[in-house]
Amino acid sequence: MKKKFFLGVTAIILVVAAGLAGTVLAQGPGREFGHGFGRHGGWMLRHMTKELNLTADQQTQIKSIMQAERSKTQPLMQQLRQNEQAQNATITGNFDEEQARTFAGKQTQIMSDLIVERQRAKSQIYAVLTPEQRQKAQQLMQEHQQKRQQWMQKHSQQQPQSQQ
Repeated sequence: MKKKFFLGVTAIILVVAAGLAGTVLAQGPGREFGHGFGRHGGWMLRHMTKELNLTADQQTQIKSIMQAERSKTQPLMQQLRQNEQAQNATITGNFDEEQARTFAGKQTQIMSDLIVERQRAKSQIYAVLTPEQRQKAQQLMQEHQQKRQQWMQKHSQQQPQSQQ
């Protein structure tokens, strides 16, 4: 029972983390616009410019939004890492369900805050786009979602039976 609970919590955390990787606009195969504004911001803006035919003014506005989002999410990402490091430092041979629930709760709250910030940025960016650009972004996002689902199905079928 405890093992199933822990696996369930881990699965939820991984699903939420995967969701964080793609919460804003689509960027084609393997990535979405919301995938880490900060580190890949320049690449994402170039890709958006190409795919959505952004004007210079739109590029400036979106770059500003992405920088603001990064300044809000970077500390949250650091909190996630620190919380995980602290949890890993306390692992012993004995399972402590209360400790695991506390850890999961902290991680969930931080991930929730990340999702909120990225959704805020998405909304701000959508406000900059024309209706045609929004439609194209939605189309790209749907295509990306289909590719991600196909990838997940393919890889879940490749797992050994003992892990499923």
